[in-house]
Amino acid sequence: MGRPKDTGRTAGAGRGAEGGRTVGIKDVARAAGLSITTVSHALNGKGQVSTRTRERVRQVAEELGYRPNPAAQVLLSGRTGVIGLAAGHQSSEPWERTYRPYYAAFTAGAMVEAVDRDYALVVVPVGPGTDLWTRIPMDGLIVVDPIAGDPVINEALRRGLAVVTDGRPIDPAHAELPYVQSDIVTGIGLVMDHLHDAGARRIGLLSGSELDSFTLDSEQTYAEWCTTRHLPAAVERTAPGEPARDAARRLLATRPDAVHALNRTYGEAVLAAAQALGLSIPGDLMVTVMDEVEPGTRPALTTLSLDPRRVGSACAAALIDRLTGAEPEPVTVPSRLVPGESTQRG
Repeated sequence: MGRPKDTGRTAGAGRGAEGGRTVGIKDVARAAGLSITTVSHALNGKGQVSTRTRERVRQVAEELGYRPNPAAQVLLSGRTGVIGLAAGHQSSEPWERTYRPYYAAFTAGAMVEAVDRDYALVVVPVGPGTDLWTRIPMDGLIVVDPIAGDPVINEALRRGLAVVTDGRPIDPAHAELPYVQSDIVTGIGLVMDHLHDAGARRIGLLSGSELDSFTLDSEQTYAEWCTTRHLPAAVERTAPGEPARDAARRLLATRPDAVHALNRTYGEAVLAAAQALGLSIPGDLMVTVMDEVEPGTRPALTTLSLDPRRVGSACAAALIDRLTGAEPEPVTVPSRLVPGESTQRG
């Protein structure tokens, strides 16, 4: 029984350009007249290899159509070149939030930044009852809207992953994590001043049950604004699993002349509840939304844009900076008021 024929396949083998034949690191070493160890070090940036030799090896590898095996690269470097994005861990459906305009734009911004810096980005499925994301090899994770005792953050840190959050972590155990946040304080002030200038004096807030910094900061800033202006505050929160329209009906029962909703779903619920009550927009009720609203919504809603594309880009940049040894500082992204028909009276 003879020795198996050497096919040239090694842990660093790739698919060559000629006839579909696999080109291995042995082929590169043979063509360059160097040892396999020297070629491996040259291709992976390791060992004592001169610049001239390194460039020669890379040129030969390119001419042969050599492509490194990703699995072998992970074993050599300990890095996958992949970062994850976890959005919606508080929802019942793992992908629910990814359909909203905010998260679509956020993902696009993060993706562009990752690719520009030679990383791939994968949106990972997280949610109650699923641990599928823990099987995906990655170097770090972006977590959107972290909560106290956040299970995704805890598991990511347990696995040794770098973590950056979209939204300030409210759990003291996660206080040292880098984060990117939207300027909610200034943004709420812009919305409330806009409604007040349009004549509103009974402004309600439709909020959610999530205990994250976005929700908590929004409610606190709203309450402080109302106190400063000596105006009544009315906050209605959706209960877990409750249709937003039910909470909107309760809020409208307090007879506000304007409502600010913390996301598009809540804003649409306010419009539906107002229509059912025969209220005109904006004549009887002005409505604003803190979210990105898709074109075609009627009436066109006045929105507080959080610039999600920029937020996503900043999150990816902070995570990759951390992976390369930096200690990124917190980033605050300005928000922007976009007036629409839902607050244009007279």
